[in-house]
Amino acid sequence: MCLSLQKRYWFSVVVGISIALAGCATTPESVVSTAQPATSEPDTTEAEFPNVELTSDLLYQLLLGELAIQREEYETAAVAFAKAAEKSQDYRIAERGTRVALRAKDYDRAYQTARIWSRLKPEDTAPVEVIAMSLVEDGRIEEAQTVVDELLDLDRDNAGNLYRRLADLLSKQPNHSGALELLSRLIAQNPNDPELYYAQAFLADRIKEDEIVIQSIDKALELKPDWEEAALAKASHLVNRQAGKESVVEFCRQFLEDNANAKRMRLYLARYLVDQGELEQGYDEFVELVENDPNNTDALYAAGLLGLQLERFDQAENYLKQNLKLRPNNDQIRLYLGQLAVERERYEEAQQWYREVQSEGYYFEAQISIADVLAETKGIDEALEHLQTLHPGSQDAYVRWVLAQERVLRVGKRLMEAKDMLDAAVDRFPEDTELIYARGLLAAQLDLLEVHERDMRKLLVKDPTNAHALNALGYTLADSTDRYEEAHTLIEQALSIRPEDPFILDSMGWVLYRLGNHADAIEYLERALNKRADAEIAAHLGEVLWVSGEQERAKEIWQRALDQHPENDVLRDTLKKFNQ
Repeated sequence: MCLSLQKRYWFSVVVGISIALAGCATTPESVVSTAQPATSEPDTTEAEFPNVELTSDLLYQLLLGELAIQREEYETAAVAFAKAAEKSQDYRIAERGTRVALRAKDYDRAYQTARIWSRLKPEDTAPVEVIAMSLVEDGRIEEAQTVVDELLDLDRDNAGNLYRRLADLLSKQPNHSGALELLSRLIAQNPNDPELYYAQAFLADRIKEDEIVIQSIDKALELKPDWEEAALAKASHLVNRQAGKESVVEFCRQFLEDNANAKRMRLYLARYLVDQGELEQGYDEFVELVENDPNNTDALYAAGLLGLQLERFDQAENYLKQNLKLRPNNDQIRLYLGQLAVERERYEEAQQWYREVQSEGYYFEAQISIADVLAETKGIDEALEHLQTLHPGSQDAYVRWVLAQERVLRVGKRLMEAKDMLDAAVDRFPEDTELIYARGLLAAQLDLLEVHERDMRKLLVKDPTNAHALNALGYTLADSTDRYEEAHTLIEQALSIRPEDPFILDSMGWVLYRLGNHADAIEYLERALNKRADAEIAAHLGEVLWVSGEQERAKEIWQRALDQHPENDVLRDTLKKFNQ
């Protein structure tokens, strides 16, 4: 029975509800999940509604489908929408039915509704993609190839994006061999199209066919050698398959040698090198980026921070100031410029940078940094007085505030006061890992070995991969007890997590020295000192060299460290130990 004209208004409402619900979490995945969707949002203006009578049966199927979706009963919803699409001949309901059928992995029904959708909306590529995918799933590869040809006729100028959308869609259905066969057929038909090889690589990556990924990308790059997107995809794949640092770096450098202006590749390589602990090499790549693109704020920022870490202070200052000119509201850069001034003992300049920081996100940190400067220039009491003017408004701010006071007290050698402050803070927040770690380190300085071990063990119960806690406990056991084998095991674990960390390398050298393995100890300590010119690492290396008979070299290392860090207690104690 047909409903009245008035009831036809309710048909519009039902279809509108169906479309609106497409954004809900309980609805099916989009047919296309790539960056450029195949279809735009349907136009729901009543002027474009098909002239369809809303029968009671059609209304029932629509409501049944929507209720089934809300209950996540997608098979029931797919059946209901397929019936509604057949009855209504409305492309929007057919589209809805197609998406629901895909969610239900009902490819036969997706094929049926997609054909209705395509017939009613012939300019739309999305239903044709679903038809091709459904044919592949059914093993009808030749028919799928014909459909893809039709798809290309709809949008041949955008062939590359269509190939990738199709590959993305094919990767989500079970017949992976059929999907690869389809792309192989298309490649045989168009053997010089790099976009097809790239789409094949995309599909192979999704279905974990590693060899096909590399072969396909290599062929795409052979046909289009300067294709940066394909080169980045290969680099990323090499990283993901753990091909090894040398392979990744060699490929990236070769591409950059042939394509010097490939900025995204150079940025990728720079970040990769830094992630691998190769700070010097990463820094050089960021500098190259800056030279080729002086307004690249990301490269300027990274070059500035790495320059600061590598103690290339003049260059770091230049890069950070250039960045600040381009981003004058970035107070984080002012914090780093303040830190740079502190490193160069320009304390007035440091305070000036910190006092310029006004943004809410960095103001508290800047005030804490001012306290550190005051501790260096005007004394511990004035620094503590400044910190007392701050009012932390959150647990995170409170922890930073306490740690700042602990740091100032430690600089002033008021270690028991610092310990009492940390005890009170840990009582207040007993699960805060930063507070526990800080107290554990301070306990080691005070020779409170039981407290130190208890705190570090607590951290390791929370996170057995905490490299800093593993290293701290291992070093303390090596330095202050005879539990050398246990210390070696802990440090070894830490080093497996952070293999390039100079302080963990130092700990490994130190425990090997305690175990009597002087040759290997020197090797680790030299690696550590090459990565970071730290006074304590120099003290350790000098000691091992001295007892190994290399006194002159030990003296050279100690003197160089003493010139840079004349007040370091560990270094001075080591020199006194050997009457130097």
